[in-house]
Formats: sequence, structure tokens, C-alpha cells
Amino acid sequence: MEQTALNFNSKMSPQCQKLYDRLCRGPITNAQIRDELCLLEYRRRFKDLRDKYGIPTTKKPLGHGLYEYSLEGRAV
Repeated sequence: MEQTALNFNSKMSPQCQKLYDRLCRGPITNAQIRDELCLLEYRRRFKDLRDKYGIPTTKKPLGHGLYEYSLEGRAV
């Protein structure tokens, strides 16, 4: 009998879940992430979404330090 690997980290952190839920509704800027979602460490959350949960995201520069983030394949 072979034991399969168990992933105990499958549940997203509350911050990642909040960011993912918002990204599912459409693109969001870094200013909106800070002001609406109150996430200051959002870059870390994007890394977690990509690396821990396999959720691809895109980042598009808008100028003047503003970036638009979206789920890959859902960019508008």
C-alpha cells in the first residue's frame, strides 16, 4: 500500500482569499488593493497565489507607480 502526499496548506490565508475573491471580479490596481482591501503586503500575497496555490496572475504597468493586477487570462 502506498501513501499519497497530503497537502495541509490547501486552505488559503484570509489575505490571499480576500485578494483572490477580488481578482475574480476583475482587474485591480495596487492603489485599490491598499485602499479597498487594506492589504499592505500585497506583493507577498501575489507570490503566495502563484507559488503555493498555482494561481497565475498578470501585472501591467499603468505609469506613475500604478500597476494593474489580474488573473491570467482574465485581463480586460
